[in-house]
Amino acid sequence: MLVSRRAGTLTAFGNAALLGLGGPDEASDAVTGGDALHRVAGLPGEDDAVSIPLALGRLRSLGVTGLRLVLPEPGDLVGLPGPASFSGQALAAGSAVVTVAASGAPSLALVPSVAASDRGDVVRWDVVAVEFVPAPHGLPTLSEAERALAEGMRDATSALDVLDVARGRDDVARALSRLEREVRTLPLPASLEPRAQRTVVSASRLLGILQVAVDADSAAVTAAETQQRAEALRPLRRVARHALCAAWSAAAEPTRGR
Repeated sequence: MLVSRRAGTLTAFGNAALLGLGGPDEASDAVTGGDALHRVAGLPGEDDAVSIPLALGRLRSLGVTGLRLVLPEPGDLVGLPGPASFSGQALAAGSAVVTVAASGAPSLALVPSVAASDRGDVVRWDVVAVEFVPAPHGLPTLSEAERALAEGMRDATSALDVLDVARGRDDVARALSRLEREVRTLPLPASLEPRAQRTVVSASRLLGILQVAVDADSAAVTAAETQQRAEALRPLRRVARHALCAAWSAAAEPTRGR
């Protein structure tokens, strides 16, 4: 599964619902996708775990005006507010959704965890209190992310050629084909501006290609080549992840003047 699929769709479709540009049931359907169930636990004012639509309604009543995506990795915690305990949770999950709230409203984050069942994956979103930091918490704006991604795509072509990733291997070809199907079927709300939609698709494709490179065992056969691959891909992964954060979260950019 593409790294930002669940948290990204919650961010984008949740923003649409919070802004009155989409319905909470539409958001729930998009976020759930092929999963069996999604529940949100720990919301202020709710004793039990609730559905996505109920959670969005509760967040609005608490003063939440938007949602932002963060995709942390070891060595890159940009976008994560404190405390350290939350940073650890988000890092372990690989993603989190942070609220943008009106003055005086609580600062919250939703962290996903996944459990398998015979009906499919069951996803629990734990709501935790975080420190207030003005959005976008050090992440780029959509315009900045677009520029960085364009440069990153040029770098990716030469880097992956050097790493010998796409040289006719059947397993690589199959992986790239699966990736393209996933990218083309990403759920995107109609209210998300076209350039943000394009950036979600481009950044998802780049991040997926980089993962294929990591998984292609024969791309590096010595320790030195393994290190070369890691060093070549690290900055590209960072650019792609930051672009995804900006694009999925575009409706919540503070410069939008809402």
